[in-house]
Amino acid sequence: MSFLVFILGLLLGSFLNCLVYRLNEAKNWRKFFFGRSYCPRCKRNLRCFDNLPLLSFFLLKGRCRWCHSPISWHYPLVELATGVLFVTAYHLQFTIYNLLIIYALIGIFLSDLLYRTIPDQLVYPALFISLIFFTTNLLSGLGAATFFFLLVLCTRFKGMGLGDVKLAGLMGLFLGFPKIIVALYLAFLTGALTGVILVLTKRKKMKSEIAFAPFLVLATLIAWFWGEKIWQFFL
Repeated sequence: MSFLVFILGLLLGSFLNCLVYRLNEAKNWRKFFFGRSYCPRCKRNLRCFDNLPLLSFFLLKGRCRWCHSPISWHYPLVELATGVLFVTAYHLQFTIYNLLIIYALIGIFLSDLLYRTIPDQLVYPALFISLIFFTTNLLSGLGAATFFFLLVLCTRFKGMGLGDVKLAGLMGLFLGFPKIIVALYLAFLTGALTGVILVLTKRKKMKSEIAFAPFLVLATLIAWFWGEKIWQFFL
């Protein structure tokens, strides 16, 4: 069963790569819903056997079949990560709505990392599902969203935006207390450390902005899987 869940994760991860690209690049709704997958460089349509998760990337040696331009490593990595996370969730806290939230979080991670956007098309369905199945965590969701909204006001929308506020609300609903505290602590800690490292290695300047949603997503997943143990450790 774990193998089947892993294959499902690979397939959905492959679709998620396409979804995130189209959410940020599609110029009209017809291309978003009905267009075939294509190479972003030469615009040639991909064959069905060029879309096999993980396998096609290595068979093509990481390059487009037509123009031989490099295929980004994020494609197989997202597929693999989705498969691994689905299997982990299956063994630890398996429910369909948990998998749906994880799926949305991976998409948010990828979109903010590549495009600096947190698509409402991913956030709102996840929020809706969370409001239905995690109503007991409503105060945690409101508290996290309010905290981030105040941060956004204090920073005058520099470095953070309303997308982060919505994501924080989703985190609070999904995790509840005390896991949301663990997640926010880990997110700010890893984000700050990464920022310092980037500045010290001269890859970023002091005033440069970095995508924060990936840190929030990673912290959410860690807190969801091991938040109780981390909380007890701190206590």
